[in-house]
Amino acid sequence: MDEMRWLGDELGRSALGFEWAIRQVPSERLTVPPPTGLGEWPALRHLHHLVWYEREFALPSMRIWLGAAPPDGDALDEDADWAADQPTLEVDALLRSLVAGRDEQRAILTGLDAAAWTTARTTGWDDVPLRWVVSKTHQHTAEHTNVVLRIALFWDAFLKDAPG
Repeated sequence: MDEMRWLGDELGRSALGFEWAIRQVPSERLTVPPPTGLGEWPALRHLHHLVWYEREFALPSMRIWLGAAPPDGDALDEDADWAADQPTLEVDALLRSLVAGRDEQRAILTGLDAAAWTTARTTGWDDVPLRWVVSKTHQHTAEHTNVVLRIALFWDAFLKDAPG
């Protein structure tokens, strides 16, 4: 198996999987914190977070293998970005950004040779190979897809079982 190509394809598929998951959440619930037991973030915050993470960490980290400097995580404030962005966020625009980021990640992988896959570079996560960075992005998407699907599927059950 060509793992680099396979995982690059999975990046595209997992973005579509997340898109499907968030579309399962009724629009009136997208910006509302879910019932206790389903996390603290509204579904829209998970989408914003994925787009933010990929823009600020995943893509900049992958660009290291193209010669870019590592991202400066200390200069970032996701909570402030969420607070500033929240009033104007649109699901469709965020999903387009997520897919565009994934397209760029796949293009980076296509342009690199096989040796880059296992060559470690200094990133915001320490010295790790490109394989680790891309695997982390895949894992991160699966994690947030799971939470958003739990919000979509179990909201009513958690409300029903809530005390009081």
